[in-house]
Amino acid sequence: MRLSVACNFDEALIEGLRDYPVYEVYGKVSADHSGGGRPSFYLPKVGKRQVERTVARVHALGMQFNYLLNASCMGNTEYTREGQRHFRKTLDWVSEIGCDSVTVANLLLLQTIKRCYPNLKVRISAHRFTDSPRKAAFWEDHGADCIVLNETAFAREFEALRAIREAVSCDLSLIVNNSCRQDCAIAGTHASSMSHGSQPGKGLPLDYHMLFCLDYRLREPVNYVRANWIRPEDLHHYEALGFDNFKIVERNTPTPALLERVHAYANRRFDGNFFDLVLPFNYPESAYTTAASRDAYSLRRAIEHFGKPSLFNVTKVPTLMKLGKRMGLLYPRRGESPLYLDNRKLDGFIDRFLHKSCIDIDCDDCRYCHNYADRALTI
Repeated sequence: MRLSVACNFDEALIEGLRDYPVYEVYGKVSADHSGGGRPSFYLPKVGKRQVERTVARVHALGMQFNYLLNASCMGNTEYTREGQRHFRKTLDWVSEIGCDSVTVANLLLLQTIKRCYPNLKVRISAHRFTDSPRKAAFWEDHGADCIVLNETAFAREFEALRAIREAVSCDLSLIVNNSCRQDCAIAGTHASSMSHGSQPGKGLPLDYHMLFCLDYRLREPVNYVRANWIRPEDLHHYEALGFDNFKIVERNTPTPALLERVHAYANRRFDGNFFDLVLPFNYPESAYTTAASRDAYSLRRAIEHFGKPSLFNVTKVPTLMKLGKRMGLLYPRRGESPLYLDNRKLDGFIDRFLHKSCIDIDCDDCRYCHNYADRALTI
């Protein structure tokens, strides 16, 4: 088992990972011209100096650092002289500080790194939605050293996974604790929206897609169960296919909660609320143990990102804040979670998928996931 873990740039996280099979952490500065896979307002405020210190520390502990240039959309600036100056300057710095690899979601970036930065390995982002042998072979043929497979589909399509693993020799990575809806129809536009959310001056940083999905899943709770996650207890099924590189998200997760996720997957078992491992929000107040982590829900941060009367009606902000506090969105959860998915009641859930595909099945006819939602999920 090799674990790739989200980096929140808390020194306590890096130290806490040393006893687990973690081979790398991944992250980036909060915002830059190229952008990344998450909006800046989700993330800890991180600058270049902090990245440099973290790279040095993870190397001292025998781990690697993967830098993210994984924006799905750069607004075509990557084809201009100015845009190329920006990302080449970033890549020069990434190379100089000793990063081991770079995650991209752009063919030009892949080609540029392979041609000009031979010391850097290149990983293809999950936001390229690689879910077939042909797509995987394309990226490998163009120099990819690793591919993170589609984060919104087919984690339980074992024949497809087997075919992809047999089709390429490069490294393949699976996100284990993603909570996105199965076969999400708006995943592409969501990825583009999040990319612009970490590029300065690109509009309002409101994650409309996430808010939509929160409402959608509450109205149709089965979507919590048929999401694209992998339980710690089921990793061995993927290892049997030849997968051993597992990615743990999210970069906004406070250190105690993130270490809990690493512990669960490293030990292949978790007892309790499975949402503690997979939701990118709803973190308990006790997890915010440092001043830097508590800044995630500070007034300063709210004003910085949402005090923009030229872009939207700021009188609506109190309504947004009320929702955020109620659901634990960028605010700490106080008290017990209103969402509970009993991991022990998911024992045996994987069995149906080991020999049957879902690609050609109408969920409302099958009802398999619905039945598990009825027995394991409480709202």
